Amino acid sequence: MATTRVAVPGVRSRAERAEGARERFLTWPRALAVGVFVLFAATFDEGKVHEDGLVYFDFLRRLFGADTPAAAYQFGSAFWNAPFYLVSQLVAVRGGLDRYHSGEIATAVASNAATVAILYLGWRLLRALDLPRGPAVLLLTLFGTPLYYYGALWVSYKHAADTLYATALLWFVYRSTQADARRRDYAAAGACLALLLATRYANVAFWFGVLVVLFVLGYRRAAAWTAGAAVVATGVLFLLPVVRHIPYTSPPATTLAAPFIGEGRYALSAPGFVHPVSRGMHFSVTAPLKMLFTLKRGLFVWTPLTAFATVGFVLLLRRLPSQRPFLAAAGVCAVALVAIHSLWGAGLAWAGGGSFSQRFLTALFPVFLLGTAEIVRRFGPPAIAVLTLCACFSLWIGLTQFNGYYGSGADDSITKIIGNYKSLTGPTVNKYHTPPPYDSVENFGRQIGYRVEHRWQLLWRVVA
Repeated sequence: MATTRVAVPGVRSRAERAEGARERFLTWPRALAVGVFVLFAATFDEGKVHEDGLVYFDFLRRLFGADTPAAAYQFGSAFWNAPFYLVSQLVAVRGGLDRYHSGEIATAVASNAATVAILYLGWRLLRALDLPRGPAVLLLTLFGTPLYYYGALWVSYKHAADTLYATALLWFVYRSTQADARRRDYAAAGACLALLLATRYANVAFWFGVLVVLFVLGYRRAAAWTAGAAVVATGVLFLLPVVRHIPYTSPPATTLAAPFIGEGRYALSAPGFVHPVSRGMHFSVTAPLKMLFTLKRGLFVWTPLTAFATVGFVLLLRRLPSQRPFLAAAGVCAVALVAIHSLWGAGLAWAGGGSFSQRFLTALFPVFLLGTAEIVRRFGPPAIAVLTLCACFSLWIGLTQFNGYYGSGADDSITKIIGNYKSLTGPTVNKYHTPPPYDSVENFGRQIGYRVEHRWQLLWRVVA
């Protein structure tokens, strides 16, 4: 007697899973999408280390023997950057190049490479959940979130590495909640938790989201192994600065205000150091709402695709009960990461200085990727059209901020940036500014065109 198999939504057969596993990431359309990002990064990234990036760069240099002041402060991005840095030093020695600037270029390449790795891991998550995973979903989410800015433009910060660790964590959490989970999945998830904590202390929110959800939903073995691996890996990572005689201390409150010594390095003996955690805590219950909704640096305002993706993630959570443990862990991580910034919510600490969108939430990219894919799955071409407008808006705002505009400041709201284009063609942009020079769409296009031409002339001379 033949048995009838009943299709369960969100659950694929063994044959379907095997077929999906044979799918390649670098099909021609996705390879083209990756190429678009690489060309974008090669065209615009500065290849320089500045501001907060100096803290992490000096730590990396000191870790490998450079005689430079350094502080062990949220240094986790150094572990991703290390191979690129070492290769750059070998190239510098063999080619007679400046070792410092070679290291700066390596930092930029590391951020670019981290972004490509994030897209790959994100694609694997989409494939595992049988969600749309073509180049449109990947590129729209990339350019519709803060990740593109910190993966291709402002490359010396740690947000690309931070997001890579978070995306890898969610992949291994997914693996840990499947029937064929292994200890290596738990151990890898624990290692990612350690890297996240070493990168940003606020990432303890991921520890809460993963370990508590796994424990509460009955994955006790996974929670125990993940927690054990995380503790061991954290001990190893935080012991390295001690071995290398790098002091645990805070960087200056702002590296721009600190005295610099040679090659852009700051003096560790300078006044203005603050305790990295406790002394900086000023609780504000409204900080998470400001991080999401305000004109100043609101995530949903500067990068509106994230608002649609959040709705999509909730819809996905309701649609796939078989994957609810994994999706619940990802959702709780996201909520916890937003909520924990209440501890540093006084004043404008939540805004991240003159950042693009809400840089402290860049690591939520994999959650937004899942939500974007679900929106596209449900609504098809109309959704792609709306999300494309969102991504173009965010790209325009980011390039404007990166390029610079009249009277720019760290506390500017998005209205200040848009206000530069009140007159699209005329010489007078606003009542505070008359030519020359002036900000307009034409001038913006000319300046971006000059950047592109100058960069590719430089790259051509290097190759030639």
